Amino acid sequence: MMKVLLILLLSIPFIMSAQKSGLITYDMTVKIDLGDRADRIPKEMRDRIPKEAKSVKELYFNEVSSYYKDGEMERPEDVDISGNGGNFRMRMRFGGGGDGNSETYKNIANNQAIDKTNLMGKDFIIKDELQEYEWKITGQKKQILNYLVMEAMTTVDDTISVTAWFAPQIPVSNGPGLFHGLPGIILELDRDNGNTRIIAKSVDLTPIEEASIEVPSKGKEVSREEFRQIRKEKMEEMREQGGGRRGIRVVRGN
Repeated sequence: MMKVLLILLLSIPFIMSAQKSGLITYDMTVKIDLGDRADRIPKEMRDRIPKEAKSVKELYFNEVSSYYKDGEMERPEDVDISGNGGNFRMRMRFGGGGDGNSETYKNIANNQAIDKTNLMGKDFIIKDELQEYEWKITGQKKQILNYLVMEAMTTVDDTISVTAWFAPQIPVSNGPGLFHGLPGIILELDRDNGNTRIIAKSVDLTPIEEASIEVPSKGKEVSREEFRQIRKEKMEEMREQGGGRRGIRVVRGN
């Protein structure tokens, strides 16, 4: 595999950049899937629900660590959608949090990942080792901004497909959220066949201050498995409390 990778990298006409720190700003698009709730929502309301949610993400990085967070953008306000004479009401909530990651710190050298996640108004700090991804480099290439990028694919949680496009010109093994492990920084990421798409809109390789790479610290510390159990219990609690009001939270996470 390494021999094939070396051949692919040597075939790219570029001069390796010595700069290994900076800021990448991404546009993130998440499709809104109502799932089994769709049939319970009146059509007049369904037609008014956005098909996707957009946000801006920022990745501050150096050779060994990174900090991924929400970027600056105009955030839409919560939206109330009523139907059937007011008998059915849905509240659309937009913004970071939910069951996604609002901040992610990675340290490649120490094999450490720290997520700050908000679940129903409460902050959690999830500490874990970095996940190892079994990337397959396909040999496909394209251009993103001024960079020639290469395609790599993997699967997470046994079922979710992930496609990444990385830039060997920026030889840093990092990327959005928890993703890493490629011989170049990730400039585009497609998760679950387009349900989540993250693509770089600007790359600034001006050296960053060490303080820009923050380590999330405010929240209840839990393991990833503990957080999954808490989230499962909260989701079950919400279903039991169902009734006439429905809510959808659009997650702006990894």
